[in-house]
Amino acid sequence: MTLISQGQLFQYAEQQALQAVFRLVQSPAAAATYMALSQTAVGSLQSTETTMAGATISEYATSTGYARQAYGPTSPTAASPSQLWNTAQITWGPFTSAPGTCYWGIVCTAASGTAANTIASFLLASSRTPGVGDSLQCAAGTGAAGVGFICQV
Repeated sequence: MTLISQGQLFQYAEQQALQAVFRLVQSPAAAATYMALSQTAVGSLQSTETTMAGATISEYATSTGYARQAYGPTSPTAASPSQLWNTAQITWGPFTSAPGTCYWGIVCTAASGTAANTIASFLLASSRTPGVGDSLQCAAGTGAAGVGFICQV
């Protein structure tokens, strides 16, 4: 069991990166990515989860008015370590029923469904427990991905 920490890439993303960098395959075609919210406690999310169906993902239920939102990252910086981040504010909700406590943002490859591949983890600066009618927001530029990810929701 390999637990994921703040800012770690999931196994799927690690494999994609290595295959592209070492020219084993052409990089995946440009496509939209989405930010999901997870109730998985800190210290319990496994980096080996390759899809949103993973046993440790624990995504918010759509019955609460929740839906994944477009991530929309910038181009990577020309620095080392190179980073990218969300270009616009991301908003989930308003929730129609209390969805539970959120600890993580997870970038994945599809707007819905458990077959979406997991890419990266974002640990919220502090956990959030929205109520009915509440929304969660991630400000532009706070979902930074690179060697050290930062997400403040």
